[in-house]
Amino acid sequence: MKLYWRLTTVTALAILATSFAGQVSADTLDDWLSHKNPAAEPKITYAGEAIQLKFSYPQPPTSIVPPVWQQTFAWLSQATNDKLKFKLFGAGTLVSIRDGFKGVSAGISDYGTCFTAFEGRGFEMTKAFSLPFVATGSALKNTRIYLELAEKYFVPEFKRQGVYYGYSVHLGSNDIMSKKPIRSLEDLRGLKVIAQGMSSETAKAFGFVTLNVPFPEIYTSVQQGIADAVIWTDGGFIPYKIFESFKYHTTLEIVSPTMDTCINPKAFDGLPGDLKTAFYNFQQYTAAAVAQRVVVDFHKKALAVYKENGVEMITLPDAELKRWKAAAKPVVDEWISAREKDGQPGRAFIEDAERLKAKYAAMSDEEMLKLMLEHPVKGIIKF
Repeated sequence: MKLYWRLTTVTALAILATSFAGQVSADTLDDWLSHKNPAAEPKITYAGEAIQLKFSYPQPPTSIVPPVWQQTFAWLSQATNDKLKFKLFGAGTLVSIRDGFKGVSAGISDYGTCFTAFEGRGFEMTKAFSLPFVATGSALKNTRIYLELAEKYFVPEFKRQGVYYGYSVHLGSNDIMSKKPIRSLEDLRGLKVIAQGMSSETAKAFGFVTLNVPFPEIYTSVQQGIADAVIWTDGGFIPYKIFESFKYHTTLEIVSPTMDTCINPKAFDGLPGDLKTAFYNFQQYTAAAVAQRVVVDFHKKALAVYKENGVEMITLPDAELKRWKAAAKPVVDEWISAREKDGQPGRAFIEDAERLKAKYAAMSDEEMLKLMLEHPVKGIIKF
């Protein structure tokens, strides 16, 4: 059940329609893609033969994610004087969506998506932002926080799979769309909810009943009145047209699903030093680009769709939101206890996450984007 909720959010985001591909541009990102940000340009001295590696991903051509990757890989090629290039293999043609870790560790692909959501065990720390209210509401902040936490908490989990950690880009935060307005915790209790990214423990804490609905059937379940509400992201609400039946949207930002990448160690270690540095920093530049285009810019489109379709946007008062967070606290406490029993630093992770959330709380998305492009986190891969 837990795995299903995570997978449907990931899969929905993987098939976002190209009709939403024309995103609002962020000047900072456009400048980077146009090589107008000197701080992000690598210094390349390698004069040998060009090196081409393989990048694999499951998204089909109709997804809005591959065009962003294509732009970033084009940037990398240009920035390295065409010395480091990647051939892209999409739609699962080289490595399937479930086999990212196996495919990359075996060298079938040199680099690719490695969804921790498809792994039942072994990624308890990397999946921590699936806990209620541990994440922020900003995809860029969540992505930067994960990069800063990666060396300590996520790299060991990836290393056990025989790969290097690339990045985990956060794909938005989960809100509620519902048949009736959700303005308090009591309004949610007893409802039948399709809850993407939510664990059964969280559903129990909030008092709603989860519906096990395969994602292709979500639209009809909503349309036919089988579900009372859906907890998901813009990336699910919009392509599945939840707004046609549910006219209330409550902003909650409960959990934050991720799209993870990993790197074959031999492929990375075999690069010349300056290309290693360029490719290492490229991970973080790409994470920022995907978060900006697929989440931040897409949200602006989503708001317009909600407005056009008469959806009421509800923001909970601070006092009410505190009640939701108090209801969720036992779920987080149980997770900490389980991690500590397993010898994992669950409490330290939550403390570190809260510290970084406070550190970046006042920063805008534009400021976060600039930070990620100009000041990559060091030490995630040792070289």
